[in-house]
Amino acid sequence: MEHADPSDSAPSSVPPATDTGPQVLPATRTSGVWVAVITFIVVLLLIVIFLLENSQRVEVSYFGTTGHLPLAAAMLLSAVAGGVLVAAAGVARILQLRHTARRERRARRAGSPGN
Repeated sequence: MEHADPSDSAPSSVPPATDTGPQVLPATRTSGVWVAVITFIVVLLLIVIFLLENSQRVEVSYFGTTGHLPLAAAMLLSAVAGGVLVAAAGVARILQLRHTARRERRARRAGSPGN
């Protein structure tokens, strides 16, 4: 009695397994929060190191006012002031775009045949 070789049998209906690689999970709100928290901690650590390394006092003059404060504080204050200026410009632009959009919506409503 001969045994049949499995490779000689008819093709099976089960397709061969294919390697699709690693599964990629979709991003979630929780994963986004974790990324934000870790990024915030790293940035905070870098700021603390910056403050500790730049603790020497310097003289700062601004519009005739003179004072002494740590170098890191002076640099951080100037960075924050620059950020406030950029934010103010951004807010002004957003308000301008909203005003323009509101005016165009009113013009479209006034010109629509339903009125």
